[in-house]
Amino acid sequence: MGLLLFLVGLLALVSGALKLRPRMRDALGTPPLAVAEVVAGALVVVGSAAGLSRTPVAPWVVAATLLLVVAAVVAQARRAGRWRRSREMSEAERLQSYVEFRAGKGEG
Repeated sequence: MGLLLFLVGLLALVSGALKLRPRMRDALGTPPLAVAEVVAGALVVVGSAAGLSRTPVAPWVVAATLLLVVAAVVAQARRAGRWRRSREMSEAERLQSYVEFRAGKGEG
């Protein structure tokens, strides 16, 4: 159980850190669940080193950490989808205004 606890904590830590990279933050902002993932991952890794795996709480910690990772992934996917849709809409609006501008020049 100790290795599983360590690996789940490491998974949460890496997953949250990847979501907090500067490139991701610039495009999507700072996701609060990613910050929670990093904190929970660090606590679980430290807890696994401190002997948390020998307590009856360990399976609950693993389940809660995995649920946090899944929730953060779903939230990030939704946020990325909204960003992509708004980007596509703005590109369509720019293209439409350019076509209208070019069409207006051809008439005159």
